Amino acid sequence: MTLETPERIQSMWEAASTQMRERRHPDDFPALPDIPAARYTSEAFYELEKKHLWSRTWLFVGLAHEFEEQGSYRTYTLNEAPVVVMRGRDGEIRAFHNVCQHRGSLLMKDEGGVARNMRCLYHCWTYDLDGKLIFVPDEHYFSGLNKEERGLKPIRCEQFGSLLFVNFDEQAAPLVEYLTDIPALWSDIPLDDLRLFDRFSFEVDCNWKCLQDNFAENYHAKYVHENTIDKVIDSKTSALQMLRGGHNAIVIKSRGTLTSGMGAAFFKSEDDSAEDQASKLAEISRSGQRSYNIFPNGTFPIAEYLFPIVMVWPIDAGRCKVEVSFVKTGDGPANEKLDADTLTFFKSFIGEDLDALAGMHKALAHGGIDSIPLCWSEQFIYNHEQHIDVVMGRENVPQELAVVAVDLPYAHA
Repeated sequence: MTLETPERIQSMWEAASTQMRERRHPDDFPALPDIPAARYTSEAFYELEKKHLWSRTWLFVGLAHEFEEQGSYRTYTLNEAPVVVMRGRDGEIRAFHNVCQHRGSLLMKDEGGVARNMRCLYHCWTYDLDGKLIFVPDEHYFSGLNKEERGLKPIRCEQFGSLLFVNFDEQAAPLVEYLTDIPALWSDIPLDDLRLFDRFSFEVDCNWKCLQDNFAENYHAKYVHENTIDKVIDSKTSALQMLRGGHNAIVIKSRGTLTSGMGAAFFKSEDDSAEDQASKLAEISRSGQRSYNIFPNGTFPIAEYLFPIVMVWPIDAGRCKVEVSFVKTGDGPANEKLDADTLTFFKSFIGEDLDALAGMHKALAHGGIDSIPLCWSEQFIYNHEQHIDVVMGRENVPQELAVVAVDLPYAHA
């Protein structure tokens, strides 16, 4: 937590206030080159992302408690690939390509449930909960079939606390290394106790990076969220810290007392003191809203007891899906009104974002803008875009679509 001590965050807030008052750009922060607008509209760039980005990064898919029983499973489509995640009889949670190894039929077709095994509905090839092929009808029809060699193709699956991630790249660094400084920053969060409270999703007509950029800056908050978020947090007084690996961390100064979840200053329970409500998280959580961008597509606005995990998934170059998983700590208090108010508040301000983003892809795609300038408070966007090129390999990105490499001032825990 050395990056988020009260003293460090307070000094960063004071510096941000001074810069705002004196109307000056931070002297020690590099100028950020424009980002080519075509990165958000180019089909060629989208294909590069499919080939080199989504196939190499750790992707959040859910919480371990969603797989409490043996045979509990969920299915996904990740980078157009069907995936199934399942808890085996040995208690391990594994991920597989959701593809029967006979003729390529989709194996598990429901969104989730509990199964005794994985059985293809086409020819009844059957796999156990560990992905091993255990039954083939009329096996003698096949010459020399070795069932041990025909198990489901595994996908790497690792946990950080109760958070589950998958990665298609067998050579990728372990999850905890991929997260760089995030584990240290989250040391106060009861990650092992997180439980799913609610989940919902919606689709948006814009490139996935437009939505991810929206969750990575608060430059727009005073104007888009004048009557919601801006009433709760002082968006111009923020501690911004770019992290290695394309991740970001921000603590935004609260206008009041944050007690439980987004917008909690509006919905403070008369029975709960701020001291009690924020007792488990780090001290800075009592005076600021913490939020983290996990590369490439996750946003975690941490709060006491109830908070959202926001994932942005591409559908095509001009459309994306936003999945929001609201989670609670296992021993969080039961307060139905506060929980309902928190969800209502979140949906109201994310609706404001969608209104603001409406028509963006169409506008970007038709030559009205060539490049995107970024201000100091949009630095997270540059960190994100620059790391996209690093992961994909700069040699694979056409020059006209590449971002200029900048020596960014990364924070280190």
